[in-house]
Amino acid sequence: MSDDTVVSLEGIHKFFGPVHALRGVDLTIARGEVCVVIGPSGSGKSTLMCCINQLETISAGRVYLNGELQGYEERGGRFHVLAERQIDAQRRKTGMVFQQFNLFPHKTALQNVIEGPVQVKRMSRAAAKKLGLELLDRVGLNDLADRYPAQLSGGQQQRVAIARALAMEPEIMLFDEPTSALDPELVGEVLDVIKDLAQNGMTMMLVTHEIGFAREVADHLVFMDQGCVVEEGEPRELLANPRNGRTRAFLSKVL
Repeated sequence: MSDDTVVSLEGIHKFFGPVHALRGVDLTIARGEVCVVIGPSGSGKSTLMCCINQLETISAGRVYLNGELQGYEERGGRFHVLAERQIDAQRRKTGMVFQQFNLFPHKTALQNVIEGPVQVKRMSRAAAKKLGLELLDRVGLNDLADRYPAQLSGGQQQRVAIARALAMEPEIMLFDEPTSALDPELVGEVLDVIKDLAQNGMTMMLVTHEIGFAREVADHLVFMDQGCVVEEGEPRELLANPRNGRTRAFLSKVL
């Protein structure tokens, strides 16, 4: 495994009862790379992301984050499931932003952002507040720190969610269709924040239906269908000249 590899997935399978949601997925994401995953609904994109963040337990295969096996440890030549506290510690190394914002409704934007650093990382409240204000400024919300989620637009709430994830200083940011719940006129402000993160070298994995954005911001484009990685490569090349028939059929409907 290269020193520049942040995420390495080896033969990932996931079953939900009789449903074989992921079928032997292999994928690597390099440091500073923006990996964008596209594909039809139900193709396993979000499930794959949840397996990386250990919100779903894989049925077979291995997930590595910066060379560290996730969810298991090897002892005596056998793999053993980690204790929940150990899994929680590993999970903190990934920041995840969901379709829904999942903010605490009774806390202000700033309080939402600093909750993790204070409660989990035991950062002093003064240091966390300084960090929180810096992150809210980074996502363009420095003047709305004292607003509650109900007082913010959907795009603003999603930007607070991004700042909250960044506050934990993750090794990779995972975005699961972060604009799908937004009104069309609010999509751009969230994509601009993600674009800024990309330009500043944040390692990211992004599931999206925004093909134009994928073309613009991705370093590595992955097309999934029926639980498999069907095709991957340089975004402009893959979008212009897909090699696989399933990729061509999908792109013909969305481009």
